[in-house]
Amino acid sequence: MPLSKHICLLGFMGAGKSTLAEALAERLNVSWIDSDLWVEQTQQRSIQEIITAFGWPAFRSFEHEFTMSMASREPSVISCGGGFPLAKENWHWISEHCTSIYLKVDVELLYNRLLKNQRSRPLLANLNQESLKSYIASKLMEREAFYERANFIVNGNGTVPETISLLEALI
Repeated sequence: MPLSKHICLLGFMGAGKSTLAEALAERLNVSWIDSDLWVEQTQQRSIQEIITAFGWPAFRSFEHEFTMSMASREPSVISCGGGFPLAKENWHWISEHCTSIYLKVDVELLYNRLLKNQRSRPLLANLNQESLKSYIASKLMEREAFYERANFIVNGNGTVPETISLLEALI
């Protein structure tokens, strides 16, 4: 069944958006794209390098450029960066062009996932374990109202096959 709109997966870093976007796209026989990877590829720098060289406002601007680049693409599954839906213009684009799904994951599971690759994430790289858990809980609380604007909320605490089944049931 062809998609009429993009499917945008939203949620905190470590929620599994990229993994699930790729798996869901394969099941639906459509393409998938990760907004963070798109920014890195178009800028030919890692997110860490972009933020160090140009700051967060520039990175957020590149995220918005991503939305403009999607105008000419066939509907696909999109893994949105964790802060992507916080920008007003990005949220407007999501609400107009996407079926949005918030992958809701518990703080403890996010902590366990992010602890494994903390150094590769600019916002987390310099935090100790206690600070990491506190940061996740605090940021998730700040962002949850944005994520919950999504068309659907799915429990992302399960396995990939379980979560894909939940996502497919919505589409």
